[in-house]
Amino acid sequence: MEKIYVKNERLFKNKLQLAIYLIIFILLIGAFIYLGTLDYDETLPDNELFAQEFSLVSEDNVFKYANATDALMVANGAKGIVLFGTKNEWVNYYANIVNKVAKQVGIDNIYYYDFVSNRQDNNGTYEKIVEVLGDYVIYDDYNKAEIYAPSLLVVSKDEVLLFDTETSFRISNIEPSEYWNSYNEEQKIKELSKVFQEYLES
Repeated sequence: MEKIYVKNERLFKNKLQLAIYLIIFILLIGAFIYLGTLDYDETLPDNELFAQEFSLVSEDNVFKYANATDALMVANGAKGIVLFGTKNEWVNYYANIVNKVAKQVGIDNIYYYDFVSNRQDNNGTYEKIVEVLGDYVIYDDYNKAEIYAPSLLVVSKDEVLLFDTETSFRISNIEPSEYWNSYNEEQKIKELSKVFQEYLES
């Protein structure tokens, strides 16, 4: 029977080649471990998040999410605009109008403050906002002051230029799509355009 000889070839020709491969392997393992521990921030920009929350508002909107402290700062006299809102169709329609006017006149940022959870929790900062805006907020049948959504606050030079509550406290069953007909929307656009222009010039 014929003998078969298998040539025994070494995987690594020398120790230097072995060391190079080991170093590369260790570096690759280290890179995978490092990348696995990175905290990737997948949070969308405020304007995109807002557009997802409110379907009528364009993605290139001017809204920036704010908290009670931000809103109080404006209520206390800092120049700024705050939309007090929550997730409902009345805010959806109103925010769409506000955004369109803001972009037309050149306003880049408007705070959006969803205050409802703070109101329910009797948050101290929210209560302070209500107190500061006592001459503008709505009082219920028990003479308790509250903010309702949507409400728009515009402040410049320690002066309240506007606190708009037109659709924030409703007693009829009308839907926002019915209320915001072409006439009402046109009147609101005129009102906001005038106030926003004054805001920019002050």
